[in-house]
Amino acid sequence: MTDNTQLWALWKQLKSFFPVWSLIPSSFWTPGAWGYIGVDFLSGFRKNPSTIKAFALLDGVDDATFDALSALANLNARRQDQMLRAIILGYLTIPLSIMALLAELAGDSVMTFAKTRPDVVIQIVSVATVGPAMFMMGHWRSRQIVSVLDLIRIERGQAPFTALELREE
Repeated sequence: MTDNTQLWALWKQLKSFFPVWSLIPSSFWTPGAWGYIGVDFLSGFRKNPSTIKAFALLDGVDDATFDALSALANLNARRQDQMLRAIILGYLTIPLSIMALLAELAGDSVMTFAKTRPDVVIQIVSVATVGPAMFMMGHWRSRQIVSVLDLIRIERGQAPFTALELREE
C-alpha cells in the first residue's frame, strides 16, 4: 500500500463509524449523549462506541499518517461548514424572506393558496426542514470526527501537526 492508499482507506473506515442516519438515535443512548448533562463533556464521549472503534482503528498508525488523516478530517469539517452555510441561506433565509414579503404584499392570496393547496405547502415545508436538518447532522458528525481525532492526539501525546488543523473559520 502506498501512503495515500492507506490514508484514504483509513479515512473511509473512520467516517463509517459516524453515519449521519444514526445521529438522532445515538443521541438518546450513547455515553457521550448522556455526558451533555453536567460539566464533563469528554468522559462519556471517550466511551462512545464510535470513539472506541476510532481508537482501535488508529492504534499503531504512525504519526505522519495520523497527522494526514487529521488534516483530512479538518478539511472535511471546514467544507461541511461552508456547505451548511450555503444550505441555510438557500433553503431557509431566502425562501422565508420571500414568503414574508409575499405575506406582506399579498397576504390574502398566500392564505388562500395555503388553504386550497395544503399538499404543496406541506411539501415545501418538508423540503425546507429536512434538507437543512440533514446537512446540520452531517456537519455535526464531521465535527465529531475531528473531536475524536483530537482526543486520540491528546492521548498519544502528539502536538497539532499544522496550522491548517488549528484553523477555525
